[in-house]
Amino acid sequence: MKHLKIATLALLSMLLGSCEKDVLETSGNEELLVTSESSLSQKNSTVTTLAALKSAVSSAVAGDVITISGTIKLDGTLTLSKNGTSSSKITFQGGVIDCSGVPGTGRGVALTGSYWIVRDMTIKNAPDNGLILQNGGFNTVSNVKTLTNKDTGLQIANGSHDNLITGCYSANNNDTANGGENADGFACKQTGGKNNKFEGCTAESNSDDGWDLYEQPYTVIINKCIAKTNGKGANGDGNGFKLGSAGQKIPHTVTNCTATNNKKNGYDGNGNTGKITITGSGGSGNGQSLFSRIF
Repeated sequence: MKHLKIATLALLSMLLGSCEKDVLETSGNEELLVTSESSLSQKNSTVTTLAALKSAVSSAVAGDVITISGTIKLDGTLTLSKNGTSSSKITFQGGVIDCSGVPGTGRGVALTGSYWIVRDMTIKNAPDNGLILQNGGFNTVSNVKTLTNKDTGLQIANGSHDNLITGCYSANNNDTANGGENADGFACKQTGGKNNKFEGCTAESNSDDGWDLYEQPYTVIINKCIAKTNGKGANGDGNGFKLGSAGQKIPHTVTNCTATNNKKNGYDGNGNTGKITITGSGGSGNGQSLFSRIF
């Protein structure tokens, strides 16, 4: 009988060891997901305080889900520097991030890592960009509102690549100190990396342009987006879609977009002599013209 019990226990241990199901442990408002295939632990965290948010972000691993409940006011730039993987992204979602406590000319949220999903949240009142993507890549930003920031609401820069910005809304961003000449709704300019795409987004009532691709060295794809009533600043250019700059030959692509009631042009090549492809796009009520300098 003793030998039978030992054999049964050994068989049970083997079966449990080969099981692919995860074990779920709960501690407070944090669910800990432990897998047999990795020494790392995936967490589902709901945060309501700045301290909890900083802790969740700084310790994030692939597969984590970090959810903000309510409004959290930052006291400095929140940097998302950890990396997920192509099959197990880090998700950051929900709530409102109030950046009015960020000192000086700091940005609100800086996404420097790769393989993140940022979704279903509002980022507002930053002294500079509300959300900037830089250095990393393969990120998705979905249904994020960037509002009343003092520079461009959402910007891609510093080599950030292979990002999808979808269903986002960027409005009333205004760099009042400069007469509104810099704050766009969305920008991928100067140092943005390859393979960035905007889809189904709206830029409204920003002080400069709706979209700004000034000096962007690689092709950007803009699909099913809306730019309206941009150019609210006294020094703002007021283009719906600014598609490059002088001395460039970058073939940007704009498809099924709408530009209405912007202060200057609906679509402006801005001196970019590359083959800009605009298909199925139109608009009305722009102050100067619908299409300008498109080659």
